[in-house]
Amino acid sequence: MKSVATFVAAVIVLISCAACGPAHGASGSSVVRPAATDASGQATDVPETLAAATAAAQANIDRFTAGDFAGVWEHMESDVRAGITQRDFVTFYETCKKPGGPISVRGARLEAGEAIVLMKIQGVEKSRTMVYEDGSWNMQATDDFAARLGQPLPQLIAEETAAGLCTR
Repeated sequence: MKSVATFVAAVIVLISCAACGPAHGASGSSVVRPAATDASGQATDVPETLAAATAAAQANIDRFTAGDFAGVWEHMESDVRAGITQRDFVTFYETCKKPGGPISVRGARLEAGEAIVLMKIQGVEKSRTMVYEDGSWNMQATDDFAARLGQPLPQLIAEETAAGLCTR
């Protein structure tokens, strides 16, 4: 009888400890949050980590280099999507931006809701900001582009051309 009681106690301890797992933070994640939901209310599983932000930035840069400007727009911060239609964004990029060779991205630092990533373009590193919105990482507009949001497309293209920023 004593061995049955010991066995049952051991099983109870094993079952309860199996659900314990590592303590919060022990997994190496810099931020622990409950499951997030996107704008449609669906649960997402994108973690708020520098690695996830860097991967999202690389994916968006890969869309750019492939010429998928509609896909780039979909992964820009909400202010960009509110400030320019997808159609105008694609027209602007097709008119002014020339996809080039591969661009590599590496993470630099993580802050509350933002990540700074470094993009290496032809040997030169440029920083970009990724923002965590509605359960996913989106790319923030550059200051110059953000200042022009809401302008009519012909004006946007003319100003970009006058500033020498159109590469096509």
